[in-house]
Amino acid sequence: MSMTTPETSATIHQPVSLWKLAGVYLLIGFTGFGPALAAETRKHLVKERKWLSEEDFLNGLALAQMLPGAIFASLTVYVGYKIRGIAGALTSFFAFLLPPFSLMLLLSYVYFTYGSLPSISVLFQGMAVVVAGLVANAVIDIGKSTVTDIKGIGIAAGSVGIMTFYPSIFLLLFLAATAGIVLYFQPLKRECLLSEAASSPKAAKAAAIPFNRILMLVVILALAAYGLSWQPVLQKLGLVFFRMGSVLFGGGFSMIPFIQQEVVYQYHWLTLDEFVVGIALGQVTPGPVLITATFIGYKVAGVSGAIVSTLGVFLPSLFLVILTAEIHQKFCHNLWIRSAIKGIVAAFTGMILVVAFGLAQHSLVDIPSVLLAVMTFAALRFSRLDTIWVVLGGTLLYWLIALAVL
Repeated sequence: MSMTTPETSATIHQPVSLWKLAGVYLLIGFTGFGPALAAETRKHLVKERKWLSEEDFLNGLALAQMLPGAIFASLTVYVGYKIRGIAGALTSFFAFLLPPFSLMLLLSYVYFTYGSLPSISVLFQGMAVVVAGLVANAVIDIGKSTVTDIKGIGIAAGSVGIMTFYPSIFLLLFLAATAGIVLYFQPLKRECLLSEAASSPKAAKAAAIPFNRILMLVVILALAAYGLSWQPVLQKLGLVFFRMGSVLFGGGFSMIPFIQQEVVYQYHWLTLDEFVVGIALGQVTPGPVLITATFIGYKVAGVSGAIVSTLGVFLPSLFLVILTAEIHQKFCHNLWIRSAIKGIVAAFTGMILVVAFGLAQHSLVDIPSVLLAVMTFAALRFSRLDTIWVVLGGTLLYWLIALAVL
């Protein structure tokens, strides 16, 4: 008969300190890059500290992939919520974003202050060349998981046509979602019926709609909108990035075409050169790729713009996870949502392909730049090198070659 001391029992049931949770996510925010963020989260919280079960981690990852916005920001919020409720969600969210935000803010200051100097300018030109190879590789990576049949190929091809001849992002989203429902709803329904027939029936658990949380988030958004109304530029930045974070799926590279369309072509906040540098910096800094929002906001309205843009693009992940954390199983298995998302993510491949061609035309202006872009693509495609080392190494190589020519 085993004995459990009061001390042991108290230790087992003692909630995780918010300070400890913040410390872990500060570490992840400093050391996690892109897709490695999920592995870092699992290592620190599931394997080492055992604050979260493997099942909860996988549920959070599935929910994050089904929600719009930044996937790893959504996963971070879910993990914090499961560990310490809403307080944990807020703690993990802000601790996770603080390191990449701070680094991107510093790099933005360097670029916009000293980027016109010849030696610094060449360095950032090298980044633009490397990004061309990076995005070309992303087309294949994303296409392998989003375009899996002839229907997906058709949606991707249609998105190429729309982006080329009538680049309306939200029209494209609507058409892609509609095409997904038309083409995938019935096959998914048949698949669902077959899987239910093969498994033992389970009682469906009714999911309560979290009206109190919805009301709380509406009040927060209303207060934020009122506060920003005193600064029209900040209000516009916040609205544009919040809208993108609320409706765009896939995160990272999947959202680049939308961001480029809004900030380069519609509002003219950045030149294409500056935008490409922002994407490159999003790759070489830790944290999610969408931290590029900090770079864009800094260009438009300094430190205040950086804060507003960063919060704008990531807050939808915080709000949506808090709203759906308890009902995510029903959300993830809704056939209308699943079929619409299949259409949207298939369209991403076509959109990124258009972006890849545009970046190549803009950045690859001579033989050395073409060769470096090809080398970048090959290194990412056929080696085990991490993206950050490919980006840094390629940029340094271009810089050295350019300085030798100068």
